[in-house]
Amino acid sequence: MNWNNIGFIICKPDAVYLNFEQEILSFLQQKGLEILACNYVTITPDLCRSLYWNENIDFTDKWWEFESEFFYLGESLCVLVQGTHEMPYKSVSDWIDRKLKGDNKPESARSETIRSSFGAMNRIFNLFHSSDCTEATKREASLFFSAEKLRGLDQLGTPCLVKPKKERNLDMVEVYFRIKRHCIQVSDLSPKVKRKYGDYLDDKIRQALSVSNSKKQVWLFKTLKEEYRLFYEDIHEDILLETITDYKYFTKIDFNALFRSFVETGLKLTKWELCLLKTTLFFAPSNF
Repeated sequence: MNWNNIGFIICKPDAVYLNFEQEILSFLQQKGLEILACNYVTITPDLCRSLYWNENIDFTDKWWEFESEFFYLGESLCVLVQGTHEMPYKSVSDWIDRKLKGDNKPESARSETIRSSFGAMNRIFNLFHSSDCTEATKREASLFFSAEKLRGLDQLGTPCLVKPKKERNLDMVEVYFRIKRHCIQVSDLSPKVKRKYGDYLDDKIRQALSVSNSKKQVWLFKTLKEEYRLFYEDIHEDILLETITDYKYFTKIDFNALFRSFVETGLKLTKWELCLLKTTLFFAPSNF
């Protein structure tokens, strides 16, 4: 078996939650790759560190915290693929990583890559992981597949059975504006200001319908910049509104305290929505 022809990929928890596994696998098959083996796994924080271990990369503590929490939200689909890579790429892993995957910042992902095509939402909720070289493929695959299975890869190639799940949706703009509406509603702003603010949000929500998922974080931050200018005095009258609107200080947010405030004011959010919110706010797109 030639490991240069093998790739290791993960459909991350957001891809599995949104039922994108089969579409992503079909995307890879259309590129000429064969599915060798699949394995659903809930990736623990320790396993997440083992997966991303690299002595040459200094990940921040916050990245580790958020990435580990994200992976623990639900199952991931780990997959081994086989094929012939395009030139000038050195291996199948190199080809997938540099040509097919897409940038980890969704707004920078090229069209027709997986992260662009399927709508990655931010640096954490970005749908897809792949090993970047043959040595990484060997190491990472060994974390999720037994030595016996890896030795028998030549005899694999059975269809990947994707788990049936109910249809789900997860949209950062919908989540954010639902939170914003709640904060306006429970604030002490005057009824007139609340109506004006609500009308502004209605207009922005309509605009967001034409924005692709991979571009929504940039769109949201541009909207926040405009919103902050238009409603500056009103925003600073309310601590919750200020916290979730003043993008210049998002990296200073105490998210545990913020989420307690949501509960205390009657706002209920799922673990997926909470994780999506804080990763969207904390890891701002380029130029913000």
